[in-house]
Amino acid sequence: MMLTALTLLLLSADPAPPGPSAAPASSLTVVSTAAPGLEKVALEAGRTLGSRLEAPHVDLGGYLKSRGAGCQNDPRCLLAAPGLSGATRLVHLRLRPVSPGRLAVDLRLIDLKAKKVIGRSASVVETGGLSAWAEQTSSRLISQADPYAKDRPRSPFAVKPAPEAPAAPQPPAGSAPRPAPEAK
Repeated sequence: MMLTALTLLLLSADPAPPGPSAAPASSLTVVSTAAPGLEKVALEAGRTLGSRLEAPHVDLGGYLKSRGAGCQNDPRCLLAAPGLSGATRLVHLRLRPVSPGRLAVDLRLIDLKAKKVIGRSASVVETGGLSAWAEQTSSRLISQADPYAKDRPRSPFAVKPAPEAPAAPQPPAGSAPRPAPEAK
């Protein structure tokens, strides 16, 4: 009796107790970088995107400043940042100013293990529409990169099919078309 209870207790035990070593199989992390003067906008956009994707946002501000100006443009330096060790995929949002109120936005989905960009989209957006653009674009890139995704997001530019009009009768196959009557 005692042996049966002990066996049942061991079988019902969790094989990996929760803790820092128990990381999810596939984790997504969001980072954002920007040209000088746009750090605050990038930080806010990155945090918003992270919360909407239910993924952690890693602030790289201090790390990038300590590494110098070239680190932001060097993928190896960027991917070596602290806080990215548990992630398998990275959404990198990068901002540059174009004109007052407009930003050049580059969003990349990176596989950290392969150190390869698996999805990318760039656009010029209004500052007020940055969060919406980043969320739609990242969702599209993530679903395109996942071969098992069932429900791909609908395009906001999808055209509804027009109602079908009755088609003109087609001549039977093999018959020559009749010449049009001449106008007088």
